[in-house]
Amino acid sequence: MTEQAKPVEPVDEDKGSGEGDMTAEAINLSQVNLNKVTADLVRMNASGAAQVIATEVDIRQGGAGQVQAEEFRLHTGGVGIARAERMGLENGGIVLAQAEEVILRNSQLGILYSQSAEINQSQAGVIIASKVKGGDFRTGILLASQVEGNVETLLDTPRALLAGLVAGVATGLSLFLMNLVTRRFR
Repeated sequence: MTEQAKPVEPVDEDKGSGEGDMTAEAINLSQVNLNKVTADLVRMNASGAAQVIATEVDIRQGGAGQVQAEEFRLHTGGVGIARAERMGLENGGIVLAQAEEVILRNSQLGILYSQSAEINQSQAGVIIASKVKGGDFRTGILLASQVEGNVETLLDTPRALLAGLVAGVATGLSLFLMNLVTRRFR
């Protein structure tokens, strides 16, 4: 998968930000910014990257535009788009997340698509999942087959179905009435 066989040592703190791509088996970054990072293992501390592709990614006090991994952990940071098999998020935020299994603690999420989500003390805009469990979390829209725990939601699955039905009927009636009015004036 990677071009280099040896791990890349942590980047010196005085280098600040850099640009470009980095590829290796294992990459440890500290206080550096890169364009693209590709590896089996990526550990970022107070660092950023536009794109991270790895088997395992651990970001602490940093961020990334996109992350694609099998195992992804984010501690006190932010990510635009994240795709992973397993995802753990604590004190961070993600705009769009897709994963088989997700664990959120004290975090914010824009949109989550997952098979199984465990959410505690967090907020999300939209959650689409087969199974959601946790305690005390808020979401704008929740579409889930099974929900366990204390959830405060603006629009859950039954209400979303009702809202879709009402919107469909209202749109149909509006188009029907507009069609009648335009026929009358012809």
